[in-house]
Amino acid sequence: MSLKRKRGVILMLAALIGLSSYFYVFRVTADEVVVYRMIDFNSEGQYSKLVFTDREAIKAFTYAVRFADKQPGIVDIAAPDYRFYLGGKGYYLWLDERYAKGTLMKPPNTGTIYTIGKSTTSKLKKIIGVGK
Repeated sequence: MSLKRKRGVILMLAALIGLSSYFYVFRVTADEVVVYRMIDFNSEGQYSKLVFTDREAIKAFTYAVRFADKQPGIVDIAAPDYRFYLGGKGYYLWLDERYAKGTLMKPPNTGTIYTIGKSTTSKLKKIIGVGK
C-alpha cells in the first residue's frame, strides 16, 4: 500500500472516529424528564410534578447533567429547588432567577455539587418557568 493511500485511510478513520465521538457525546436517549418542586431534600411539593417529553427540554436536562462542572470539596447546602428524573436517575437542581448558573447534585453522592453553564441554566429556567 502506498504512503498516499495509507494517509488517506488514516484520515478517513480519524474522521469516522471523530464523528462517532461527536454523536456519542451529544446523544439524547431519554424519552421524558420529570421535575418536582422540592420542600426539602426528602419532600416534594404537592401537585408540583412537571413532565416534559419534547426533545429540546430533554436535551437541555441531558446536557445539564452531562456537561456540568464538578466543584472541589464537600458541600453542606440548602435544600434543592427541584428534583428531576432523567433516564431512570434522580438529580437535585438549584435554579434561582438571581444567579446566572445553576447547581446540580447527583445522588447518592450528596457531598459533591456540579455547576451548570449559563446557557444551559437559562434554558432550564425557561423550561421550568423560574422567575415567572
